[in-house]
Amino acid sequence: MIEIVGVKEGQEFEAALHIRRLLLNVWPDLAQSRRDKVKIFVGFKMYGQAVEDLDLVVVGLLDEPREFAVEFKFYPRDGEPFLPRQAWVKNFALLIEVKSHDAGGVHFDDKVASVRYMRNGTAKWECVTEKNRTQMFELKKYLARHGLDRIHVQDLVLFTGLREADLPERPHNCVANDASFERYLNVLGQISRPHRSGNRVTLSFGADEAFERLLAGKFGLFEAIEPTPLDRRRMDIVAKKSVPDEWLDDLGKRQIILRGRGGVGKTVNLLQMAYRSYDQRQERSLLLTFNKALVADLRRTMALLGVPRSVENGGIAIETAHGFFGRVMLALGVISDYDGFLENFELHKANLIEFLESGAISTDDILELGRGSPADFDWDLIFVDEGQDWPQDEIDILRRIFGTERITVSDGVDQFVRDGVADWITGMAKGSVQSRRLKRSMRMKSNVATFASDVANALGIHDWDVEPNSDAAGGRVIIIEGDLYSRPQILHDLASEALALGNHPVDMLACVPPSMVRTTSEDGLCTAAEHYVKSGGRVWDGTARDVREFFASHRDELRFVQYDSCRGLEAWTSINFGLDQLWDYKFNQMISSGRQTDDLLTSPEENAAAHAARWIMIPLTRAMDTIVVNVGAPPSVLKSALMVVHDKRRDFVQWIVQA
Repeated sequence: MIEIVGVKEGQEFEAALHIRRLLLNVWPDLAQSRRDKVKIFVGFKMYGQAVEDLDLVVVGLLDEPREFAVEFKFYPRDGEPFLPRQAWVKNFALLIEVKSHDAGGVHFDDKVASVRYMRNGTAKWECVTEKNRTQMFELKKYLARHGLDRIHVQDLVLFTGLREADLPERPHNCVANDASFERYLNVLGQISRPHRSGNRVTLSFGADEAFERLLAGKFGLFEAIEPTPLDRRRMDIVAKKSVPDEWLDDLGKRQIILRGRGGVGKTVNLLQMAYRSYDQRQERSLLLTFNKALVADLRRTMALLGVPRSVENGGIAIETAHGFFGRVMLALGVISDYDGFLENFELHKANLIEFLESGAISTDDILELGRGSPADFDWDLIFVDEGQDWPQDEIDILRRIFGTERITVSDGVDQFVRDGVADWITGMAKGSVQSRRLKRSMRMKSNVATFASDVANALGIHDWDVEPNSDAAGGRVIIIEGDLYSRPQILHDLASEALALGNHPVDMLACVPPSMVRTTSEDGLCTAAEHYVKSGGRVWDGTARDVREFFASHRDELRFVQYDSCRGLEAWTSINFGLDQLWDYKFNQMISSGRQTDDLLTSPEENAAAHAARWIMIPLTRAMDTIVVNVGAPPSVLKSALMVVHDKRRDFVQWIVQA
C-alpha cells in the first residue's frame, strides 16, 4: 500500500506522485499490498524545530525484503567499496528536498549542489546540499523527541528539471527526474553506509518495530497542531489587521522605533509589519529577541499562519539574539565552534568589533554572508524586540551587518534584563529615524489594564501611561494569599472557566519565581507544574532549558515560564505564583549588582525598589481577561500595594486567603 498524505497541490505533491509511479514501476503489487506500507508525507511540518518545513518524507516498511538490481559499487559501513552480487531493501526513511530548476539554475561545486533564486532583481545562490543535510539532522531530532531515535534518515535532493546525465559523477545524494526507484536504492547503497553480509547487502534503516510506530495512523508524530480560538484571534490580528500604510512605507528606508510599555502591542506591531512585507512584497524578515520562551510562542503563531522562512518565497524567522550572533561569529571565523560560547560571549563580541573596525573583516566579507548562506543571513528587514535591553556593542554589530534602514526596534521604555542603556539614536542622520509612541492597551481588557495602572501607582511608578481600552470591557483579578502551587485544582477550575468561553489550557500562562525551578529533577518540571501534572494536567514547562527550544504543540498544555522569561508573552488567563518573591528577587538583585544611579538624591535601596516595582509590571500586563496574583502570608511591599488597590477596586478584584 502506498499512501500520500499532507499537501495536495504544488510541485512537492507532483513529486510525491512521481515517486509513487517509480515505486510501482519496480513493484506493481505494492499498490494493493496489505503487508507492505509506504507513506509519502508532503509539506511535512516539524513544529517547534529550528527547521520546520520539509518537502517530502518517504517512509517504507516491507513485510519481506525485496530485491533490486545493482548498478553501482556500494560503500559499506566497514570495508572497501564493492559490487554486491545481490541487494535487498527491508525499510527506508528518506528526506527529499524537491527542486524544479533547469540546468541553468543549478550549480555543482564538485558534488555540492546550489540553486539560483531571484530576489529583488538580484540572483542569489543557496546551497541545497547543506540545506538538505541540516533538515535531516532536525528531522532526526524531531523523531528522537517522539521516542524514535534509532531510525536512520537519508537526505536526498530531487531535481525534477534535470536528467541523470546532468549530475556529477557518483557517489552523491542527488537524483534526477529520469532516475528509477532502483536508482534511488543504489544511491542509498552508496551513501547510507549499509551493512555488508558477504557479497550481499540488505538496506535497513532501523528496527521494524520503530517503523511500525512511525507508520501507525494513531501515532501523534504527524498530527497538525490545532489552533484555539485565542490562536485564531492572534492570527487574525497579525494577518488581517494592518498597521498604517505610512509605517509600512518607512520599512527598509529608515530605522523605526516603536515605544510603549507592556501590553500596548509592540510585538504584535512588529509581526504585523513583517507579515505585511512578506504578504505584499515576498520579503524575508528576521525578528530577534533575548527571550527563548517568546521565540517558541511566536514560532507557534507563524506555524499556524503557515508563514515560511524560505529564501525563494520570503517569510518570517524568529530567533534569539545569542543564536544569531553565534552564527555570525562562526561564519566570519571569530569562533571555530560553540564550546563555551555563552560563557565567553562578551570576549567574542569584543573580538568581532575589533576585526570589523580594523578591516580584518571587510565589507565584502559581510556581503558574502548573505551570498554564501542566504537562509541564515540574507534578510530584507530586521525586527528587534525589547530593544531597550540591547547593549551598545550588539547594536553596533547589527548595524554593521544590515545597516540602519532595515532595522525596526520595539522599545519597552524601561531597561531590565541586561546592564547598560540601549541607544538606537546616536550617530543617526536627521530624518533617518522614525519614532512612534504606543499608549493604548491592546491586550488587556479594561479592568485588567485599570488594575495594572493602579498597582503601578501604588508602587510609585508615576510615569505609567498605558491607557485602558474602552472597546474591550470587562476582565477580573483574583489575589490569592497563601499556598497556591500545591493546590492545582485551582488551575483546573480556571482552565474549565476558560474552556467554557472557548479557550484552552495553552491559552493560559503560569509564571513562577526562581525558587520554584528545579534543574536537577528527573522530569525537569518546576514545582508548580509538577503538582499540576500529578493532578492530571498537561504542561509545556518553559522553565526547562531543553523544552524552551520547542513551542507547545497541543492545546491542552498549560504553559509555565519563569518570570524572567514572561516578557512579550500573552494569555487569556495568567497565574502569577509567588509574585512577592519576584519583588524580593529583583530588589536583592539590584542591591547586589552595585549599579549606581545618576540621581544623587536616590539611595541604592530606593533605586532597587523602583527596579523591582517596574519588573512587577511585566507579569501584570500578560493577561487579557483574568489575572491571578499569588502572594505569601507575611507582610511585603507588594502585598501592601495590592491591598490598596483591592480596597479601591472591590467590584472586580477578589481577595482569597488560603488556610
